[in-house]
Amino acid sequence: MTIDLTIGMEDHAVFTPALNSNFARFAAGNSTNQHRALPNGGSAAQLNYLDRTSPFFHYHAGLYSAAFGVYDNAPTVVSRRDRRRTIMIGDSGGYSAISGALSEPFSAFRRKSLNWLEAQCDVGLILDDPTRSLDVAGGTSKRFQDCLDTTIESIKFAIDHRSSDDLRLLTVMQGRNAKEAQIWAAAVEPYQRHFEGVALAGDTKLDLALWCKQLIGMRDAGVLDRLGWIHVLGTTRPGFGVMLTGLQRALRKHMNASITISYDSSLAFRIVQANKQITTGIAYDREQMNFLRYQFPDHWSGLDRNARFPFSSPLGDICRIGDFNPANHNSVTGWDTLGLQMLTNHEVFKELTALREANLLALAEATDRGQTPWHIRKAWEGFDKIFGSTTPMAEITKYKRFLAHYAGGSAVMDDDAR
Repeated sequence: MTIDLTIGMEDHAVFTPALNSNFARFAAGNSTNQHRALPNGGSAAQLNYLDRTSPFFHYHAGLYSAAFGVYDNAPTVVSRRDRRRTIMIGDSGGYSAISGALSEPFSAFRRKSLNWLEAQCDVGLILDDPTRSLDVAGGTSKRFQDCLDTTIESIKFAIDHRSSDDLRLLTVMQGRNAKEAQIWAAAVEPYQRHFEGVALAGDTKLDLALWCKQLIGMRDAGVLDRLGWIHVLGTTRPGFGVMLTGLQRALRKHMNASITISYDSSLAFRIVQANKQITTGIAYDREQMNFLRYQFPDHWSGLDRNARFPFSSPLGDICRIGDFNPANHNSVTGWDTLGLQMLTNHEVFKELTALREANLLALAEATDRGQTPWHIRKAWEGFDKIFGSTTPMAEITKYKRFLAHYAGGSAVMDDDAR
């Protein structure tokens, strides 16, 4: 029976693995690179965890970039999904647009991105010009104001040209520091009532003291009446994901009972396919919460391919090491395309179950004597006080050091998936 990881996570902030195009196409069953079968005799399509009929596991949510989707010329797990039972967040492809990964002007891609979001996604981000573009050699934007002006143009374009009532469309907040983030938010505020939510990006995205302050200001200005979704772009930190669950709980209690907070990471696809690493669980030490890792040997001979695969998952439990790594002679490491995509399926399962465990633990521990890190527990307390208080700014000041615990190290590397 398929394990449905959607069950039991309804009250958690929604983790959305950021699929890459290789997996999205391969697991849709349209690849010509599958030269062998899965251990159960199955096809690549069984790796598609968005499909409830997968024999391994099902998970209902993901993120996919318009930089991939606009140019997909064959079915993917995104285009083939059951939209009644899954949620797909569409990233606009902003970072790809400014990093030279697109072959057309920003203005031309803007229309294609919006059309693709409306056709394929449930939640979508407007095409922003990330402030990271200022650090890209040869980038078209030279100043912070250039990034902001281009993004405001995209906001206006989306307001004028969006046609689907089903797509929840989000503005994107950027900034390399708090001052820039505040300027950016103020510029977006007059348009926010036309959108269903916000996405947090850039170097300030993990500073929840800053964003609680911004949300309170926008709420009091009456521009968040339609706010139903908040998404944080690209973070690999499990503790931050648990912190977002606390924020969602507070917002549902004090602001909007149906609001959803989500966050994404390309980790499952990046560390497996590029680095041959996998997650083995969560480490708790009351101070931090981190993924545990295993690094596969850099040569196929480093492991006994006849031995049982030692890491448990619905797929891993029926495999030997050689099912993942068949000692492919075209690669020094021995991995082939099918093996890496199988390992990706395993990795997504391990990340999801680790995050579910961490969230359930935080919900179960009624006092500060447990293993949930102190800054997370105090942040949860702070969120409830902030959004339930008549003096929220005073509460933000009181809890700032907990809310801003991750602010000094935004995991911007995951934004490369955009």
